[in-house]
Amino acid sequence: MQTGSPSKGVAERRDADAIVERARRRRGRLRNRPHDAGEDPPRFLGAKRDASERGGEKELNENLKPLFRYLDRQVGRPWNKVFSEIAANLRPTNTVQKHVLDHLWMMVSIGPIAKRWWGVPEFYVDPANGLLRRNPRNWRFRPKRRPAAQPVERIRVAPLLEHRKVDGIWYEVRLTALPEPIYRSVRRNVRSQNVGVGGRVTDAQSEVIVRQLVTPSVRDVVTGLVVKAGPEIDDERAWAEYRKAHRERLYATAKRQLSREELRKGGLGNDPV
Repeated sequence: MQTGSPSKGVAERRDADAIVERARRRRGRLRNRPHDAGEDPPRFLGAKRDASERGGEKELNENLKPLFRYLDRQVGRPWNKVFSEIAANLRPTNTVQKHVLDHLWMMVSIGPIAKRWWGVPEFYVDPANGLLRRNPRNWRFRPKRRPAAQPVERIRVAPLLEHRKVDGIWYEVRLTALPEPIYRSVRRNVRSQNVGVGGRVTDAQSEVIVRQLVTPSVRDVVTGLVVKAGPEIDDERAWAEYRKAHRERLYATAKRQLSREELRKGGLGNDPV
């Protein structure tokens, strides 16, 4: 066995014992029912049916988790030594323990690493030095892909103050709430098309009254964009679209580049020129 800490050695011995200690179990449901009154008992009962009615027939019930844990702890050791230690705990005359060897060859690839009919082996033997290795193609050892972290470019330091990175430079940006929108009812001509008899299309005009925004727009000093206080027309659909673009109803009114001391305190840095 590989030398190491006492706790590791105990865990390895426990796994080595658990590989071979699990007993065979019975499969099938218990069917110990008495025969109906007046019914003659069967004249002949096969061994399989007899075992089933007595509580199920036996099936292999090897515990393979300790085998996997044991192999995983032996990664980096010579395969010949690892296999000798496993074989020393298995008796060829025991059906369950012999079946463990079959699963061992399913877990460890001796030749070229390739997908087998049952899947991809968890381990392989390095042909260069004969050491046991983890198979990176097996799903157990594939690194989990995490989405790349988005760079931080906005940090709110107060309700109306934030640090914002613009073109690689950090600024202190002051925010102001958008003015309250004011609407006025106006008449508008709406053109429509009518389909007449015979599929003839004619143009028509009608006059409707809408509530139109009259509040002046403002300009964001950081983006340079013109920002409206609300949607152009006061209706439910227009407001739903407007709220998606202006969730906080704030815009930048002033900006100042952060000093070196402010950058140091905030753990920030401008992009190199």
